[in-house]
Amino acid sequence: MIIRLVLLVASVALIVVVTVVIAKTPGPSSAQCDAGPLTAVRGVIGSEKEAFFKDQRVSARFVCAGLSVTVDASGSREMLTALERPNRDGYGFAFPGSTATAKKIMNELAITDSFKPFSSPMAVATFKDVVDVLTKAAIVQPASDGGMVVDVKALLDVARKGTLWDQLPGNDNPRTSWHKAVRLMTTDPQDSNSAIMFLSIASLVANGGLVVTTAADVQKVLPDLCRLVIDQGEKPDTSQVLFDRYLVDGMGRIPMALIYEAQFVAEAPGQKPTLTPDMVLLYPRPTVYSEHTLIPLDDPGHRVGQALRDDPELARLAAEHGFRPARATSQPISSRRAPVDIVGSPSFEVLESMIDSLKSTEANARPCA
Repeated sequence: MIIRLVLLVASVALIVVVTVVIAKTPGPSSAQCDAGPLTAVRGVIGSEKEAFFKDQRVSARFVCAGLSVTVDASGSREMLTALERPNRDGYGFAFPGSTATAKKIMNELAITDSFKPFSSPMAVATFKDVVDVLTKAAIVQPASDGGMVVDVKALLDVARKGTLWDQLPGNDNPRTSWHKAVRLMTTDPQDSNSAIMFLSIASLVANGGLVVTTAADVQKVLPDLCRLVIDQGEKPDTSQVLFDRYLVDGMGRIPMALIYEAQFVAEAPGQKPTLTPDMVLLYPRPTVYSEHTLIPLDDPGHRVGQALRDDPELARLAAEHGFRPARATSQPISSRRAPVDIVGSPSFEVLESMIDSLKSTEANARPCA
């Protein structure tokens, strides 16, 4: 009896020891390093990257590079305003989510150095029933690579006509027979970069396939932008709020949402979305890449850019958070289909003009022309 008791105690102790050893064994993404003195650096970033920077494994990799990195999330317009203040609000780097904003910052601050460690195409989060209905209405169409895309020109056509979901040809599904306008839901372009990306796409389509470059072009496409953006009604401030509504509220409230691809495909702990089998990711045609450009404002900020560019573990973690790293990584992204029909964006000034015109129209409660 005593021998059995001793053996039992020894077994339990062994289990505890093994458990502790396993718990303390670093995983593949927590490689150890001998960090020396740390240099503190603060950055201003697009909100879509906030979860990446707050990942403790990412912070640990920056520590290995001798950096203690903190960030503030900001919209594109507020980011530029902050950087124009004296001392640039103490920021060592800016990391917007759009090429247009990055170019504007670099021009305003006379900076030529930048890093582009990863990107994310704009995508459409939707549902299988919605795809079936939109396919019958020729709004979802086959792409040249064999996939299916949301045709923005077809969306614009139904917006011009004021077509409702229950008026779409072939829509005999009671689950999608809503008596409301067919719209791709976006964020508010006054606050969010993802909606500014949508202005890039929609304005090009409304301008006959040409990038909008002049004030006359802006006035020409404004009625269509009004129908696609203002006629949505209330819009969330960030793409994460919109994506959360898509996940929680379902297709009755959010049939289609313009999001970053990274949000849908993220695999990071605490960031992997809870997707149901009927949730589908498509790409708009055309679409734009959100090219995340880090602009160093001082030497520590430059070191942050170098780490993001050169460190393979940071590249792997970026891929785990759903981004497409510029460098090769062990985190597989080969299963992701590359979007077709990638287009460029208007300049920051032209996009600002669109946003200001839409804001004026909405503020004065003027109908779309």
